[in-house]
Amino acid sequence: MKSQPPDSIIRLYDLRLSRDTFTQVRGVLDSTWLTAGPRVKEFEKRIAQLSGVRYAAAVNSCTSGLILALQALGLDSAAEVITTPYSFVATAHAINHVGAQAVFADIDPQSLTIDPEEVARKVTPRTRAIIPVDIAGHPADYDRLRKVAEHFTLPIIADAAHSFGALYRRKSIAKNTDAAVYSFHATKNLTCGEGGMVVSRHKVITDRVRLLALHGMTKDALARRNDAGWQYDVLASGRKANMSDIHAAIGLGQLPSFESQQAKRVKLVQRYRENLSALSDFIDLPTPPKHIQHAWHLFIIKLNIDALTITRDRFIEQMRARKIECGVHYIPMFELSLFKAGGLDARLFPNTAFVGRRVVTLPLYPLLSLKQIDYICDTITDIIARYKR
Repeated sequence: MKSQPPDSIIRLYDLRLSRDTFTQVRGVLDSTWLTAGPRVKEFEKRIAQLSGVRYAAAVNSCTSGLILALQALGLDSAAEVITTPYSFVATAHAINHVGAQAVFADIDPQSLTIDPEEVARKVTPRTRAIIPVDIAGHPADYDRLRKVAEHFTLPIIADAAHSFGALYRRKSIAKNTDAAVYSFHATKNLTCGEGGMVVSRHKVITDRVRLLALHGMTKDALARRNDAGWQYDVLASGRKANMSDIHAAIGLGQLPSFESQQAKRVKLVQRYRENLSALSDFIDLPTPPKHIQHAWHLFIIKLNIDALTITRDRFIEQMRARKIECGVHYIPMFELSLFKAGGLDARLFPNTAFVGRRVVTLPLYPLLSLKQIDYICDTITDIIARYKR
């Protein structure tokens, strides 16, 4: 018997904040200290502990964290940074914002993460760093990336916006890299509403990020209050990119339920896999290797459009018509006007171009029920049956 259609649309993403979150935020409001303060310090400490490293610097977004991490490396306008064209534009924007040039390397079509062999081919005397992106919560191939980085003496700064909670060979992304930059945006597995964090094994990186995140000042407002002194110095040209105590409080409030929320995501993914496994001729499901603990931020399928009489975009329209909201993560950068104008050529990235026409992001978040997953899968099965060649 098929599942029943929902009364309202199944959103791509939805969120319900925990009671702990409201308690934490009320505590900040009652304290009247709203900007960077004790909650930020506590949140940094907790995230560093969960990542298995000693150092963390909270910022107002993952984008800011990437920019500041690159600035902490001392990049200049002659520098090149290798990254992937299959990511949100923030990754490339961060490189451009520090005055460096983004150099793109193609991806592995299965994991959707950057191909280390392609990275090695793109290294030049001007290369100063590598930024892999952990797509959907699937860590990049850090064993092979580290070999490339060590051979050319390059740091790895991970765009780990999707992968808080992921493990690569039982280690966090931060322990596999020189620094990992997390996102705590409203849609992420752990949210602060807005925010990010640079987490590292290297104190020099997070100290520099923290300095640059507040105009290069040696003391923030809380430190000046606690020291009963107004004096401060400015050591570098920074920006306003610190996290506030309100945002940190949201994150602290969400942390106690993070593990249970992750476990729910795993159950939903298992249901997707059980229901859709019979469609392997038409759909490629994400299948992480055993040495990876996927964060399951997103559930991205790839359509075999050669076996269908429907395009990816039309497939998404059909899903929407049946009250299911889907997404695309991501439109390859070479298909965006800004990068087209800069001469980025899709022919240089065949794997990215291939998956870019096929990927569909299905709903995945802890508020989803198994019945809703069943309905989504029944709908996909019906569409495939209608449009298969």
